[in-house]
Amino acid sequence: MENNQTAKSINNKSPLPQVQGLLSGNEMAALAAKHINFHIMGYYPITPSTEVAENLDEMKAFGEHDIRMIPGDGEHGAAGICYGATLGGGRVFNATSANGFLFSLEQYPVQAGTRFPMLLNLVTRSVSGPLDIKGDHSDLYMALNTGWIILLARSPQAVYDMNIMAIKIGELKDVRLPVIVAYDGFFTSHQKRRVSYFADKQFVQDFIGKFEPTYTALDPEHPISFGAYMNEPDLINNKKQLSLAMAAAYQHIGEVFKEYAAISGRE
Repeated sequence: MENNQTAKSINNKSPLPQVQGLLSGNEMAALAAKHINFHIMGYYPITPSTEVAENLDEMKAFGEHDIRMIPGDGEHGAAGICYGATLGGGRVFNATSANGFLFSLEQYPVQAGTRFPMLLNLVTRSVSGPLDIKGDHSDLYMALNTGWIILLARSPQAVYDMNIMAIKIGELKDVRLPVIVAYDGFFTSHQKRRVSYFADKQFVQDFIGKFEPTYTALDPEHPISFGAYMNEPDLINNKKQLSLAMAAAYQHIGEVFKEYAAISGRE
């Protein structure tokens, strides 16, 4: 159910042309990824996040994006694929849930601590045991001390919007942190709602800008070590820099939300 429309303006601003549809949170996460056109998606299926990769793979078959989709041997491997890709200068994306998130948990502080931005959609779900796949925030609470920025989307519309804003926030020069966009399993991930999204993916790409890596592991003329061992005072210095980066994110999030409202019509 789609028709070309322009969203209503807010505060006398003129939002860019958009399309209306009836889509779920997982469909909106995939649509945002297509519009962003990431370099790499490392992934491994787990309910209720599996549809994100499924939808993107179907779009890929129709030539709708250029994302290189790489399945891992598990969620830990998928997180490693993403980290390797961002070390190589790529803009990367993943989606997981529950036990899959916990399986890869040890990687997340490393990825935040070395200051490489990436995006993870965490489709929240209960963590075993007992085995259960109902939606709750057991996995999200495990993410709170990983050093990642966390945006919590309450609707399919917010999933799309926050995925786009997350990239811009995480890649800011004084932030350079990975970002989680979390949303409720099944309630938000699978239930369809009326949504709006940009009529042209170029609007999204102009908003987020071109990805400019600060350092890369793929430059043999300028070799760099990543994640080197640290004792005091280097460790304390590193943690202070992470604290400053998160404080900068708090300052920038409101600014990015306002910039996005100007082009989307959604505050």
